[in-house]
Amino acid sequence: MLYTCILHAQQSRCGFPDPSSNIHYQEFLQAAQSLEAKNPLHTRDIRFIPVVIHVVARDPVSQAQALQQIDVLNNDFAAQGDNIGKLLDEFKPLTAAADIHFCLASTDPNGQSTSGITFTTTTEEFIGTEIDGATGRRKIQYDVLGGKDGWDASRYINIWVGECLDILGFTTLPGQANFEEEIGIIIDIHHFGSIGDAGYYNVYGRGHTLTHEMGHFFGLKHIWGEGTGEDCNDSDDIDDTPNAAGPYYGCPEGEQTSCEIHNMYQNFMDFTDDRCLAAFTHGQVARMHSTLDLYYPDLANTTTCTVIPVDFDDWFDHLTWSTDQANHKIVIYNPEGSPGAKHVRVFSVDGKLYYERTWNDEISFLIDLQNAAAGVYVVNITMGDECRSRKIAMY
Repeated sequence: MLYTCILHAQQSRCGFPDPSSNIHYQEFLQAAQSLEAKNPLHTRDIRFIPVVIHVVARDPVSQAQALQQIDVLNNDFAAQGDNIGKLLDEFKPLTAAADIHFCLASTDPNGQSTSGITFTTTTEEFIGTEIDGATGRRKIQYDVLGGKDGWDASRYINIWVGECLDILGFTTLPGQANFEEEIGIIIDIHHFGSIGDAGYYNVYGRGHTLTHEMGHFFGLKHIWGEGTGEDCNDSDDIDDTPNAAGPYYGCPEGEQTSCEIHNMYQNFMDFTDDRCLAAFTHGQVARMHSTLDLYYPDLANTTTCTVIPVDFDDWFDHLTWSTDQANHKIVIYNPEGSPGAKHVRVFSVDGKLYYERTWNDEISFLIDLQNAAAGVYVVNITMGDECRSRKIAMY
């Protein structure tokens, strides 16, 4: 079995051995490459994937934080993330939208309506990385061990969120979990989304850890290969990703070179900070779709991700406004649907414009006022000729 993970410390941020010599990975690679050769990447319909978030923690995660994290994931997979404008020009032709859209499950395995989020209280500090000594199983993934049982992995992607010891996140690779119950992703609660606790961790506090781990879940290796040493003979087994000797950290600027080629350190499968990660390549997207076809063929057989159109005024009246006063961030959301693209502006009470952005069909919308002084602000949302406003206070 192989797990992939990102660690806080830069000396070793990923904890699974090189899969190149693993027979299960080689079988997967051969099947994926054969499928890609028969079905070259082409225009296709978006595949909708239901996910369920299992929060197992001493302190809860808000619905706003969960919805905002899913929107970050979707924007990243659509090549519309917060860093896409920073991508170096030479890598823009390599960049591809993944044509994969994630939504919180609306129906549970028993056919009952659900928010797609489960909450389990624990007293165990690092339950996300604890292994049960008697069974060798991960505690966070089992009711009987104080965690939460996952849902049917053939129909949902299970994402467990809990405290982890020195690890940002890790996942099972396709077909390589020791136990079926552990197929899915574990994310450290402090690096889930970009509000709440995650807002304090600026280096990895924008929600891109889940994007990186979802890439692994769909069969992607790190862009340079494996290990953290310098080796130009290693490979990520994707043809269009520039060869790199090893990982990048922090957020470099301009051209960076190893193996006699410019490196794509802004790729989601590198180790740079959240303020740097920006894109997947066409080849990586093809590999993710091959993995879906080979290992998770039933995941995309759902219509529950469809955005329901709603009346603007009714939608506005049912918005939830979640304020993260510690980080001066606001998340607005209405999981029932969307009236379409909207324009959001934030003004001070004396009319000064502080913030302006378009809100498309995402369920949630993050307003970042970290650089704004304490005071009262007016959030103005317009859609065509319709306009509504609300006052908010930042302390």
